[in-house]
Amino acid sequence: MASRNGAATLPRVLEAYCGLAQPAQGWRMLVVDNGSTDSTRAILDSYAGRLPLRCLHEPRPGKNVALNRALAAALELAEPQGGLFVFSDDDATPASDWLLRLAETAQAQPGYAVFGGSIVADWAEPPPEWVLRLAPLGMTFGITSPSLPEGPVFPGLVWGANMAVRRAVFEAGYRFDEQVGPNGGAYAMGSETQLTRRLSSAGYLPWFCPAARVAHHIRAHQTEAGHILQRAWSFGRGKCRQDIQAGRGPYPYLLRVPRWMWKRLLLESGGLALALLRGDADQQFLRRWESAYLRGYIREAWRGPPVGGRRVLITGYSGALGGMELRMAQEARFLNAAGCDTTLALHRFPGSAAWSRALRAERIAASELTMPLFFEEWRWRRLNRWRAMLWTRRALQRHRADLVHVAFCWTGYGASALWLAQRCGLPAVVSVHNAFPPVEYGPWHRRLLAQAFSAVKGIYAVSESALQHFMALYHPYIQPGTRLAVIPNGVDTRRFRPSPGLRAEARRGWAIPPGSLVMGSVARLAEQKRPQAALALLAALRVEFPHLYLVLVGDGPLETALRRQAQELGVADYVVFTGFQVEVERLLPGMDVHVLLSRNEGFGIATIEAMACGVPAVGTDVPGTADVLRGCAGGVLAPLDEPEALRHAVAALLRDPARRACMGQSGRHEAERLYSQEQVGEMVQAFYRGLV
Repeated sequence: MASRNGAATLPRVLEAYCGLAQPAQGWRMLVVDNGSTDSTRAILDSYAGRLPLRCLHEPRPGKNVALNRALAAALELAEPQGGLFVFSDDDATPASDWLLRLAETAQAQPGYAVFGGSIVADWAEPPPEWVLRLAPLGMTFGITSPSLPEGPVFPGLVWGANMAVRRAVFEAGYRFDEQVGPNGGAYAMGSETQLTRRLSSAGYLPWFCPAARVAHHIRAHQTEAGHILQRAWSFGRGKCRQDIQAGRGPYPYLLRVPRWMWKRLLLESGGLALALLRGDADQQFLRRWESAYLRGYIREAWRGPPVGGRRVLITGYSGALGGMELRMAQEARFLNAAGCDTTLALHRFPGSAAWSRALRAERIAASELTMPLFFEEWRWRRLNRWRAMLWTRRALQRHRADLVHVAFCWTGYGASALWLAQRCGLPAVVSVHNAFPPVEYGPWHRRLLAQAFSAVKGIYAVSESALQHFMALYHPYIQPGTRLAVIPNGVDTRRFRPSPGLRAEARRGWAIPPGSLVMGSVARLAEQKRPQAALALLAALRVEFPHLYLVLVGDGPLETALRRQAQELGVADYVVFTGFQVEVERLLPGMDVHVLLSRNEGFGIATIEAMACGVPAVGTDVPGTADVLRGCAGGVLAPLDEPEALRHAVAALLRDPARRACMGQSGRHEAERLYSQEQVGEMVQAFYRGLV
């Protein structure tokens, strides 16, 4: 919990905590003193010997600022698997079995991640009769009735005085939005409902547990009409913030406000005038409440989202859907989880429209931004730069971004977008997704690079090798103080996992006889990935392993040539071309060994996906792949241009199922420790702190 000048209610609340029944897994308590000027800290210190209590201090005002401070501390603690983070307020008194009921519910409902309990009113004085009859108790006082049935619940009914969230949610990078909630002044309500709605949209579903009860203290002045109407105004502001984050509706706008809201405000004003003429006190209050709510919403919509670099545009030149594009989408998820408004804007490529639709269905904003390539392509460079300045610049500005993230897939591919962001006056960050070879740039490019990199505030690469190659190429243009980092690609270890069931299902789908060995490769069928080498490896290995099959997962320009090569090598009946697959996690467990024989890599995400599925990984000793597999017990590095050494390495694995099993376990452990979404998400958010 957070407490700011809570001395009036804290003693009673902490006494109730002293009487809590102990859950089986134990409990700890974190209270953040949010810049209190009364005796709050002294009261907390006086209970340190009676409670498993740790006090933190956060001077910046804001309940959500304080709660995020507590989350950072809590995530550093070792907790039991499936632990709960429980939230409450410094004026909410829990029932003695409160934690027990929440723990039981979480254990009984493994498919749910957010839990709300009942909140009853603890009136300082009996409220006026009209308050109980007319005021919306939930929105005004955060009340949820114990009569609400147990079961799935609308996320907006989970209030901050009685809320529990699985630890894994915050390990995935989600945090409270620090722009909403109590902050010491006039504020937008919705600090916890903004989070619970965002979590529900991401698949973290809420459950209501009426038996878990707290009593929320309601002071006498909070039942006065003026206070209740002020809450309605704050609630309207918070609702607008939530709507902006969820995506505007398909209705017309006037002055950035939905037109229907202007009409509704006029109707409410007219209804209020009529109620005043009639002397109808009940209607006067109801009309005032609705008008206050609408004015709060309109005020927030008119002003727009809070300033401070909260809108991020992720872009870059992309020729196909591959590892870089998937990482860009993952980054959008991480930033959205942290409260940013993130848009993915890519150059059109085959299949990009369908992928954009899938992203939008996932509530990730996706659009097209076709960049004339005046840096990357020499021909028509001057004309393309003018095209970019006249038309693409406007398209970029329409996104109203506060920061532009430009992904570099290869050498200068991304520099045009970076230069245009600088011309729009936008700060930028760069992500590097490959190990670039040395290039000599002429005066045309050097001048553009000096301009483009003047706006760059941070650079990260997906591997140490990629960062070193990038710095060697661009160090003359990088400004002093630019933030540098290595943030590897991540893998969803909940999706990518060992599974005997998926193994059997994949092999049935490939029509491979029982007992066969399967060597697989998840990669584009393109020159960089060298699928020809995988076919040659299959032909060489089949002399010793006649029941060996090769599964190529992916598509690309070499598919026709590869089919012809398989015929020429006499292995066509032992090669499975799956084409592009969205659910790669359903195929990888079916493999005995995964090979990635690339000529160069920025990272090689398929390698860690295989490791997460418990499949031994073999890769060529090139930058990117070597960053993952060197010193890794879950994989083997092989020389790039020594096919015989590669054959020996893979044959040794195919002969030894016990070694493969041991490597699979080690690879899984390493994927969880180094490359899980939780780990990478925290690294991404740490990189952006202070930049956005």
